[in-house]
Amino acid sequence: MEKTLQVAIVEPFYTGSHKTWVDDLTHLLPHSVVTYTLPGRFWKWRMSAGAIELAHKVNKRNESIDVFLVTDMLDVATFKGLLAVKYQQVPIVLYMHENQVVYPFQTDEKQKNWDRHYGLINYKSILCANYIWFNSKFHKDIFTAEMKEFLAVMPDPKFHQKQVEQSIHKMKVVPLGVDFLALENEKLPTNSRPTVLWNHRWEYDKNPELFFKTLIRLSEEGLDFDLIVCGEAYTNSPQIFEVAKRKLTKHIIHWGYFKKRLDYYKALWTASILPVTSNQEFFGLSVVEAMYCGVMPILPKRLSYPDLYHGLNVFYETDEEFHQVVRAAIQTNSRTDYQKDVLGYDWKNVVELYSTNLLTAAT
Repeated sequence: MEKTLQVAIVEPFYTGSHKTWVDDLTHLLPHSVVTYTLPGRFWKWRMSAGAIELAHKVNKRNESIDVFLVTDMLDVATFKGLLAVKYQQVPIVLYMHENQVVYPFQTDEKQKNWDRHYGLINYKSILCANYIWFNSKFHKDIFTAEMKEFLAVMPDPKFHQKQVEQSIHKMKVVPLGVDFLALENEKLPTNSRPTVLWNHRWEYDKNPELFFKTLIRLSEEGLDFDLIVCGEAYTNSPQIFEVAKRKLTKHIIHWGYFKKRLDYYKALWTASILPVTSNQEFFGLSVVEAMYCGVMPILPKRLSYPDLYHGLNVFYETDEEFHQVVRAAIQTNSRTDYQKDVLGYDWKNVVELYSTNLLTAAT
């Protein structure tokens, strides 16, 4: 019989896919799990100072802990430094959902004035963590390569670049998991009309400009389709969302965040086409969820997608090719079973990988 661990999951940005990950692991891990979280808002403040509050929570609750499982939004160096003496030798596993080194900038000017503070938090975190898990091979490879480039501006770049090289042995790929049973329980008949889906955050790194301008163009060309737009919106969400809401009114059957996750699952089953335009993606949980429900993905031939779905012919390279592929998908409105392509990410399988690696980390 395997040892049962006391696992502490620490998440400074408890919302969206981060929240789903924490909640799923809490219920599915064959270990005793305690969570320390902060509401998912003001991400810069959470990365800069969330570790202070979370270390205080851990010390105050004074629970027995065998291993910490924390995320990339945590300043691990600060967190570890503020932990009580009893926790100083508890191993820390750092899970990299995203990172602040590989990031698509809106303008060249922003690149010039880049605040490197948040990338440095990631850098110090990988040095302090005992183990580092990435959600895809693409993420692991691009992070290690770009981190060395990121550190090249420092006064002693070779020293810092060597620290990254010496941390590679702590790194491995541990993918996200998806609760397909929960999806299956909300299964609905598919909409008979072609139904286009947006199920991402309302932020510019998801490239909503290309997505909506393409749909507006197709609408003006006379194509008939329904549109579901969900995902979390923010106070500074790109203006294109307001433009699209106005210009695509006749197509919209849902617009806005689903407060109940089960309602989101039901919407996935009714959709048929998922055009993805992201400029940054390391795994794509929303894509996996949609594919399980039979939604046809249209994916950029870059980022993590070819690595995750190398057997599929669903990729595009240029904006014009994207327009043509989306047009064809709307016109044909055919359905395909993609479940076999994503079943490897079922939590029933993936949670065993988490459990085994946590046991290794704690010994």
